[in-house]
Amino acid sequence: MLPVYEEIMRAARPSPLFDSHPYADLPDEVLQTVLGRTAEVADAVRGLFTRVDERRDAMRDALLAAGRIRRSDDLPPVSARSVAAVDGGAAIEKSMGADTALAVAVGIEGLTDDPVTHWPGIQYAAWQSTLPHEGDDTARTCRGIMTALELSVARCAPHDIVFLDGAHLTPVIALNAMLGVAQESLRSEIADAVTKYDTAAALAEVMDAPQCVAVVKYDGSRDLAHTWLPPEVRGPGLGLDDRTTMSLLLEPGEYTDPQPVALTQQSKSNWLAKRIEGLTPPDVAREAVRESLNAAIERVRDDRLLVTYFKPHVWSPAFRLEIKPEVAATPALLAATLSALRTQVVSPEIREPYPQWVADRMAKSVGDALTALRTAVNFDLADGGLGDYVSLVAHSYRTEAL
Repeated sequence: MLPVYEEIMRAARPSPLFDSHPYADLPDEVLQTVLGRTAEVADAVRGLFTRVDERRDAMRDALLAAGRIRRSDDLPPVSARSVAAVDGGAAIEKSMGADTALAVAVGIEGLTDDPVTHWPGIQYAAWQSTLPHEGDDTARTCRGIMTALELSVARCAPHDIVFLDGAHLTPVIALNAMLGVAQESLRSEIADAVTKYDTAAALAEVMDAPQCVAVVKYDGSRDLAHTWLPPEVRGPGLGLDDRTTMSLLLEPGEYTDPQPVALTQQSKSNWLAKRIEGLTPPDVAREAVRESLNAAIERVRDDRLLVTYFKPHVWSPAFRLEIKPEVAATPALLAATLSALRTQVVSPEIREPYPQWVADRMAKSVGDALTALRTAVNFDLADGGLGDYVSLVAHSYRTEAL
């Protein structure tokens, strides 16, 4: 066996209980085969970053010469601003009898020296329902309602800066998918939820509010790299995404010249080339959401949503921030936004703003809540004389986090 493989297998057996079973969940042979390619993979990665390092100065000089890199120190000084972050989680408990869907959104205040808080505690919104099996439609409903909850919490945040999890495209995708649900019972759930949380207005306000800043964790965009860096500068075979490129090229405290989110034709197509057509059958609540989605799409297609990459610390990656045009056009607002991110990115181990990290961990624990709910329901049914029923159809198949 490879030495590294032996170390991993030892770590997979932390207790004598497993000594008689020398395997992890993955078969030994498969894991050994995978680990046998460690050197090959490492060489490929090393070769990629060696090529990047060789061209780093040329690429950086090209961006500097074109005025694409700016320094946050050149912006006006700003005082500390109040910060919050919002994230959501959803899960479906699948049993033989029915599906129990749960969605939550959590709002967390950022780190601050100010003894006065804007929220008395953790802000949250939650929705749950027990539904008949409807397959993917149930999942789309749950994700869409989770998005409605997130928008509701973000809309009501009184903070100077509110970090949204993901891109502005994220709620558009989730809500559009939810509107396409065909099952009548689920459409009724959707109409009730978007009415209760005023989703159409919440989406419009979040898309328009300068304090709402989307922080994108994963970014596959290559718009800036391919638009700003000609092939002869970036070299052959360097198909790095924008976030990786800017993490390597930017110095601490630097940010890129804000550009439209839909900078290229490819990125415009990602924002849906056509308007979302009328629903069949229609209802007032869902139609309002559809119209708000179309307004959001038009905002992006009209270049009224911008993106910049900002590297706050020497040890941090560059963060992709989606901001409103008035933020980019107002140095004080832009300085406040970048300063808020810098103060909330506090550790190399937590590579996102601190309140966003906390909100994410809380929201993604939603599956644990469903497990507790299932146990409580099963006990209640058993106490009511339905123990046999529980053993037949009320037990869980599995809980899926969405």
